[in-house]
Amino acid sequence: MAYYTIQLSANKAVVVPVAGRVILVDDLGAAPGIDIMPNHGGRDLPNMPNRKKAFKFSEPFDSVTLKTTVDATVGIFLSKNDVSLGFADGAAVSVSGQVIVSNTAAARVPVDLANGTVNVNAVNVGINNSDANPVPIRTAPCTQIVNVPAVAVGTVAAQISNDATLRRLRVRNDSATQIVGLGGAGIDFANAAIKLQPGDTFYEDDAAGAAWYAVADSNGGTVTVMGLK
Repeated sequence: MAYYTIQLSANKAVVVPVAGRVILVDDLGAAPGIDIMPNHGGRDLPNMPNRKKAFKFSEPFDSVTLKTTVDATVGIFLSKNDVSLGFADGAAVSVSGQVIVSNTAAARVPVDLANGTVNVNAVNVGINNSDANPVPIRTAPCTQIVNVPAVAVGTVAAQISNDATLRRLRVRNDSATQIVGLGGAGIDFANAAIKLQPGDTFYEDDAAGAAWYAVADSNGGTVTVMGLK
């Protein structure tokens, strides 16, 4: 085994007339990578461009041609026997291609975010919201109040609200004697599921942005509407 420190000038090939079976890159100096072309039996083997630290080639060769894109002093093992590098904790190793890490239940990969953030694609995340492990939900507060002028209501349904941006809706029956029914388009008093006595207020937090209609059991009714955003 022999270790060579070789001065390389930018884009100038240098032939190292050493025979062996193992080429191992130990140090690139200032070079981002090194081109390696072994020669064996009088013919050039395939060129291996831009090899990084720890690159290893294991085939017979009679000489090696080296080249870098910048001036650099490189360190390289040329040996007839196998050679391996041992890295201390924290050493940096450049790997060509992809590195696949398997994070299985049996062999988990620990992750330290170091007070950072992770962008998560919800498509790939499952949430188990069971009775035993409920997920707490916080409803964002509303910051804007929308007051609507009083709406006259009679025996023919009248639209009282149609604002898709509302998150909550309040409807008060301000009629003197009329009972007011609430619902969607086409509602009549007989089929209204929601009926307000005079002075009653209806609270809607799920479908506040829908189109709401009101109808009274007799003409002369009035409702007051307030929306929250």
